[in-house]
Amino acid sequence: MMNPLQSPKYFDLRTQPPNPDHGHGHHDDDAAADASDSLTDWDGKEHLDAWSDEDTARNQPLVLRRRKTRARKIREAVASLRSLLDTVLLLVILGLVLERRGQREGRYEFAGDLSGFAPRFSQQIKTFVPDPGFVPENGSEFFTKEVREKWLSIVPKGLGYVRINDTKGYDNLPTPLLFYPNSTFTTSMTHQIHCLHNIVEVVAALTSNQPDMMPMEGAWHLSHCFEYLRQSIMCCGDVALEGQQTTFPEGWKGSDGWDAKHVCKDYSQVISYLEDNSADKDVWI
Repeated sequence: MMNPLQSPKYFDLRTQPPNPDHGHGHHDDDAAADASDSLTDWDGKEHLDAWSDEDTARNQPLVLRRRKTRARKIREAVASLRSLLDTVLLLVILGLVLERRGQREGRYEFAGDLSGFAPRFSQQIKTFVPDPGFVPENGSEFFTKEVREKWLSIVPKGLGYVRINDTKGYDNLPTPLLFYPNSTFTTSMTHQIHCLHNIVEVVAALTSNQPDMMPMEGAWHLSHCFEYLRQSIMCCGDVALEGQQTTFPEGWKGSDGWDAKHVCKDYSQVISYLEDNSADKDVWI
């Protein structure tokens, strides 16, 4: 007969029934607790798994959208960078083409050096101004120290004779001068001034009746200088416009050229360059 004070024990069919070999009491409570924990663990895991699956399903489109947005921004940045690089490369190529075209069209400097020895000098606008100190009307004055110093002031030390040590680095070099060390050459500008000075020297000696002041080179050198200067003038071909004369004696018409403006090289740069590369430092003309 059942004790009315003792309630019957019910077991969850999902759990293992108690072992009849063991006693009752706290062992039964432990079994119930284990059953409850097992049920709780099983239900909680099932709930978490269900929540995780639901959350993933709900958030998956947002993740994909973020990834697509990030990928699109990266593509746009790469496209912009590539466009910038293409533009820079195009400008560089265009600059190189224009530079090469300019080199082909203006490869040689007007009235300049063909070999590449001399650089391009700056240009200046010059108005010719008469200076009678170079060629005095009185021929005898030409042989004074003052006049000679004026002529020496317009030529470099060494009179434009230059030495080129590495001749292989230049094109179209003429035959080097004999009786000079290494590869020595003279320059056209100083040669022209030397010839002009020689002509004036002859004229001054003749007009002042001082035959002993004639240059020792003689007539052959005078003839050479006339021809050399003729071709030099024709080579330069200066076509600056000139107007009415202002210094001729009364009754004379024409142009003296003193009001014309000319495009010239910076003469101080030319002198400085020739002195820096001179074969020697002799002062003569």
